[in-house]
Amino acid sequence: MSATAGESLVHVMKLGDAAVAQAVCGPLHRNLAIIQEAFRDRTASRSQPTYRVQVDAQGSDIVLNAAPGAEEDLKRAVKIVETVVEQARLKGRIREGDVLAAVRFSEASEGEIPDAGKYGRGLPQLGGLTLRTPKQLHYVEALRDESLDLIFGVGPAGTGKTFLAVATAVEAMRQERVDRIVVTRPAVEAGEKLGYLPGDLAEKVDPYLQPIWDAFRSQMGETDLRNRRERRQIEVAPLAFMRGRTLSNAFVIVDEAQNATRLQMKMVLTRLGEGSRMVVTGDPSQSDLPRAELSGLAHALGILGGLPGVEVVRFATQDVVRHRIVARILEAYERDEDGPA
Repeated sequence: MSATAGESLVHVMKLGDAAVAQAVCGPLHRNLAIIQEAFRDRTASRSQPTYRVQVDAQGSDIVLNAAPGAEEDLKRAVKIVETVVEQARLKGRIREGDVLAAVRFSEASEGEIPDAGKYGRGLPQLGGLTLRTPKQLHYVEALRDESLDLIFGVGPAGTGKTFLAVATAVEAMRQERVDRIVVTRPAVEAGEKLGYLPGDLAEKVDPYLQPIWDAFRSQMGETDLRNRRERRQIEVAPLAFMRGRTLSNAFVIVDEAQNATRLQMKMVLTRLGEGSRMVVTGDPSQSDLPRAELSGLAHALGILGGLPGVEVVRFATQDVVRHRIVARILEAYERDEDGPA
């Protein structure tokens, strides 16, 4: 319901459910504060902030008060609250990340969100995970698109590149669209010479693949993961051990690819066999290779990006979904690197 109050525009959203309203507001109305922060007037003093839209709660109602001339901001704020409300009705609990995701999706242009209508008014999901940014949705849609054989997910740490690749691979395996998942990663820290380490191959490379195993555990649980590893439905292999193999009917994940040389990248990309797809993840700006060596990831992006069946999804600092301060830290480092020496 909307009404004019003086020169302001007030919109009252009646939720009619105290539990949903409590979830939407968050502890000490923290969620509403996050929504309101999205409408901060950046020209105002930080010590005396002003907002184009103010967000408050009255009982189980959410009240939005827009400044004069801020009708479009009010529409966007209503859209954000509607998304959070729908998420609360679906999941019962709202985390800070859900609110930030609703804000990010509200900022996207229509073309940035593929098939937005099929996700309804809540936030898009993947295997129980809530996607946090339009770029993550674009990435997942590409990973699910079987007309694409090779997907590059590149950008800074914390954008979900590897985690979402694992979740999509598990989804494909459970739907029997692939027989197995193969994960490979350059073991730069060990100089790709792992023979002196104790244990079998998986035990040798596990320390370098811990983030990936954490992602697997979040999707399938320890017992299911162990059983599938024993049946070799899920396999790990350092990049140096991929030579000479043909990977058929597999979902292949090449992680930390910025640490692969040109020759290694060419080798792994040509391992694909019939019925297989590959996703290559990495951050070209964070290579651990010697300065004299050009990263194979950067080279591959330069020569393969326009090929049919290849999709490149580029994440930015705005897509970082860790603590909010992480994106600010990355932006500060980027400004420092771009500034005078």
